[in-house]
Amino acid sequence: RRTVQDTQQITPRIMVTTDFSPESERAFFHALAFAVNRQARLTLLHTGPESRDTVPWKAFPGVRETLAAWGMLAEDAPRSAVSDSLHVDVAKMAIRDDDPRQGITDYLRKHPTDLLIMATEGRTGMARLLNSSVAETVSQNTRSHTLMLPKNGRGLVDPATGKSRLSRVVCALDPDRDPRPALAYLRQWLPAFGTSEIEILVLQTCAEEAATEMLLPPTDRLRWRSEARPGEPVASIVAAAAELDAQLVVMNTRGPLGLRARMRGSRADKVLRALHLPLLSIPAL
Repeated sequence: RRTVQDTQQITPRIMVTTDFSPESERAFFHALAFAVNRQARLTLLHTGPESRDTVPWKAFPGVRETLAAWGMLAEDAPRSAVSDSLHVDVAKMAIRDDDPRQGITDYLRKHPTDLLIMATEGRTGMARLLNSSVAETVSQNTRSHTLMLPKNGRGLVDPATGKSRLSRVVCALDPDRDPRPALAYLRQWLPAFGTSEIEILVLQTCAEEAATEMLLPPTDRLRWRSEARPGEPVASIVAAAAELDAQLVVMNTRGPLGLRARMRGSRADKVLRALHLPLLSIPAL
């Protein structure tokens, strides 16, 4: 039986997917910065049609080169310095699968992660039905905590310095589910997303009299407050994020969507398209 002390000593796991595009490179910068902040095990995963002998390993983002550019390692540092000096273990993996959704899903079912980071591109209508978001599909199918970074949206990490700069968050959790696991996860992970104090608005999209009283987990770095807003949930979340000038939205995700729901888009997808902000999806328990 694990003790509290044993649990705290388990190395966090972060995974980022890459298709060698500029968007996935930005996701890599986030994953590497957070891995340094958490002293985590970082996996870079590429899924494509290549056989193992033809995988373009040199196209993977350079970990030591990036850390040297950020001033965290010397330019001539050996590969072992990433682990010895920064306490980050890195693995680069490739899976052969023509459908990245299936390949990434299969990998995660065998190798779960604490944080999955993926670039995403919002689609609507028939385009969404025929070619749904890889990030959202994987997040739903594997129930992974997933940071989705929208194309042409704002990020949380300066790619030139590796500095994490999160300071304002809107957290809109499913009112029908127990919020405590999600709040505990945020208390553990949000400090890795920013270097200063972080303000978190926990938004309940309901009338004030119907709101659930929450015990928000206090820490030195996180300032929590709760607010209830009636009305259509997506509109309430978008308005709250705009008023706060939020840099990150946190939402629950449920299981895979049906045909009609895929045409309309999930609540998280609508928020992504409206705000162009990073979105952290947390599986609803």
